[in-house]
Amino acid sequence: MKQKVLKRSKKAALVLMVPTATFLMAGCGQEEAVQTAAFETVDQCAAFYNPEQCRADLGQALAMHTQVAPKYTDKAACETDFGVGQCETPAQAAAAAGTEQVPQQAQASSGGFFMPMMMGFLAGQMLNRSGGQLKQPVQAQPLYKSRDDRSTFRTATNTPVAKGVGPTYIKPSSVQPKPAGMVNRGGFGAQAQKRSSSASSFGG
Repeated sequence: MKQKVLKRSKKAALVLMVPTATFLMAGCGQEEAVQTAAFETVDQCAAFYNPEQCRADLGQALAMHTQVAPKYTDKAACETDFGVGQCETPAQAAAAAGTEQVPQQAQASSGGFFMPMMMGFLAGQMLNRSGGQLKQPVQAQPLYKSRDDRSTFRTATNTPVAKGVGPTYIKPSSVQPKPAGMVNRGGFGAQAQKRSSSASSFGG
């Protein structure tokens, strides 16, 4: 059964919000983790932060969803990574978000692909105004949950960010959104992350 966890924002304009340039870390010092938070609904977010900003962050995450969510050529492959009933087409995602408009980029490449449903959103800028300006700010963005690790919120790039709702600390460079490509079956989740980490350790 589809998990109804999001309050849909009808004003969420589906426009390209993925950064076009890659932020580079300055210097050789260790990157500092900053506070952000993961939520399923605006009400959850409003218990911690400004409700208006919470709605804006959810709207941005919904707008970004069809662009950054992992893409699969068939529903079965998607459900292998995210669970039965947890995948949708771009058109279904747009309708659930309260609009029938799908970004042109998604329309051009939506010939039968599937992607996971959005399970929550990462709060962005409002939590990163601690006096100084961050060189690499955290953007509000959609979050997902894999079939093999339902307790963890993950970004579209499979980065785990929180074990539950509420504040968390993350390194900005690890959660920079980018347009998604096609993913192979078994390419998302805790097991995929372990395989990737193992490959990186042998890569030097």
